[in-house]
Amino acid sequence: MPRGARLERHGEGDRVARLVDMVLLLGQYPRQYNRAALAERYGVTERQVTKDLQLLRERLELAIERDPSGQGYYLASVPRLPSLQLDLAQALALLLAAEAGHFVPGVSGQELSAALARLRAILPDRVRELLGKTARVRQPSKTDERRATRLRLLFEAMALQYTVEISYRTASRGGERVERRFDPYCVVPFGRSWYVIGWCHLRRAIRTLKVDRIENLWMTRVPFQIRPEFSLQDFLAASWGMFEARDVPAEEVELEFSETAAPWVAEEEWHPTQQVEQLPDGRVRFRVRLPITPDFVRWVLYYGVEVTVIRPESLREQVLAHARGILRKYGVREAVQPGVAEVAR
Repeated sequence: MPRGARLERHGEGDRVARLVDMVLLLGQYPRQYNRAALAERYGVTERQVTKDLQLLRERLELAIERDPSGQGYYLASVPRLPSLQLDLAQALALLLAAEAGHFVPGVSGQELSAALARLRAILPDRVRELLGKTARVRQPSKTDERRATRLRLLFEAMALQYTVEISYRTASRGGERVERRFDPYCVVPFGRSWYVIGWCHLRRAIRTLKVDRIENLWMTRVPFQIRPEFSLQDFLAASWGMFEARDVPAEEVELEFSETAAPWVAEEEWHPTQQVEQLPDGRVRFRVRLPITPDFVRWVLYYGVEVTVIRPESLREQVLAHARGILRKYGVREAVQPGVAEVAR
């Protein structure tokens, strides 16, 4: 039995969830589950499994077959969605969004390419020719396949609202692996990675986990309810990007960007609370209210000499500390006069 598919036993009263899970299971692990294994997985009799399979075949018209060698059941053909009618603008929007999927590894390259081919087929020749010139900056890798498997299992757990058990590799403490139970609320792409937000039973709090750091993942049969106080919009507004600020109070931040950096900053929505003011000399004043996290400090440092921290003083001090550290690393020391540096001899 694949570890990634282990479930706890449950009674026959949860038949709808069992049927949904059975379809997903046979599609994901073809020929790996025979009738006895299915009965053990769901905590029902083999006779009940036979009835379930019969219902799926006759009522839902699913082509569930049994391997002649006795290895297990599988879906002979994948159920197809009804045809979808799209106008040109809608097809283009979906196509461009799918193309953008190549920039966030984890989406199945084979399935994405098939979907793109179908979308292109309904477009005029001239439009297809233009879209053929869009850049592909990367090719799918083995990491993508592993990430896609994790994402598929997480989406399955989210749909059924079942707690998952994971082995998670932390970014700190030397990559320590921690076993924990987790209620997945939502999965969000950020940068070139995917993150899952939900309730961590170990920490007794909402946490954000990076999908790539999940070493092992399997579902339980323990249902969960999303906590009523949770709001994804509020959660993201209280942080910078995907990284929560645990017990860090929000502060008023004010930055000034040079004329060179101004267009790059002003044309993007970085945070729900941001305010951008154009200054007469081409600079911009950027205000935002948020907890000052290491991730936000790195974003400020990215702009180097093109940004000036007006407030708070604590942010200025962190930026200065990083700048001094860089000078020391490259053998440059600060001179007595502030703002002047000389090469160490």
